[in-house]
Amino acid sequence: MFFKDIINKNKNSIIGGLFLIFSLFLFLLANDIKIKKEEESNKLFKEQEISRKVIDYESILKTIEAKSFCVYDILGEEIIFARDEHQTLPLASITKLISGMVVIDVMPENTIVTITKEDISVEGDSGLYVGEKWRLKDLLDFSLMTSSNDGMHAVSSVLNNYQNINEKDTVKIMNERINLLGLKDTIFINETGLDVDETISGAYSSAYDVSILLKKLVRDYPTLIYDTSLDTKEFISESNLRHIASNTNVSVNNIPNIIASKTGFTDLAGGNLAIVFDAGFMRPVSIVVLGSSREGRFSDVLTLVNLTLEKLTEKF
Repeated sequence: MFFKDIINKNKNSIIGGLFLIFSLFLFLLANDIKIKKEEESNKLFKEQEISRKVIDYESILKTIEAKSFCVYDILGEEIIFARDEHQTLPLASITKLISGMVVIDVMPENTIVTITKEDISVEGDSGLYVGEKWRLKDLLDFSLMTSSNDGMHAVSSVLNNYQNINEKDTVKIMNERINLLGLKDTIFINETGLDVDETISGAYSSAYDVSILLKKLVRDYPTLIYDTSLDTKEFISESNLRHIASNTNVSVNNIPNIIASKTGFTDLAGGNLAIVFDAGFMRPVSIVVLGSSREGRFSDVLTLVNLTLEKLTEKF
């Protein structure tokens, strides 16, 4: 009875004390949770800061083998990374991009092209046969994907005959077109980019000019460059002959969201590679490397792809 009387007399005080203890417990618990969240937030912030500091762009860019390169934001029309982007260098088979563009501008896609002995005699063997007939657009797609000199020579020869009445040939039209595009660092001597001899290349351009050409192709000629983003493709000529085309860009499957790709290699040019990929949210970016090595061009481009993605992530 004694303790019961004490509890009854101090009931309110006891309840108040318990409430105070419970409130203090909740406060300490909430404060502990807050501290932990702040610690996690600070840890994440520090990790992000460290991550940003780790990316030394200049040091990484110095590892690029190419004599010249240009990474160009097609949507924003601005350079992201570059080195000697206006240096004029041998272009090699990247030349075929503008060869294809002028051919498709002048001739109907369904024009039938017959492979001749002269076409086959051009440097390289892409598996074409004398007398074999091709639909023009199919032969262009095949030639750009496999970098076929035979195929591009055949297409160019047909265009030359087509333009005889105007006293123009493929190369003349190509040089006229680059003037219209404002490509001041570029000149073409032949339609394939093959070296003319030990000292003269079949075409010269700069990484910047090729970037502007790629912008034109992406915007106005998407069907011309579509197959260049594929690893392999089967073609059936009009002569019902089957050809399995393999992309000369061996790194095509390692480039995310690739849109276009063209390789080039000659003794004078060394290793060249031009690609366009979607860096995210429909943002096409072109990467052009000139004067690298046969294998180095692929690693150069992959390095620039990764740096570009990091750089654009920082901006947003």
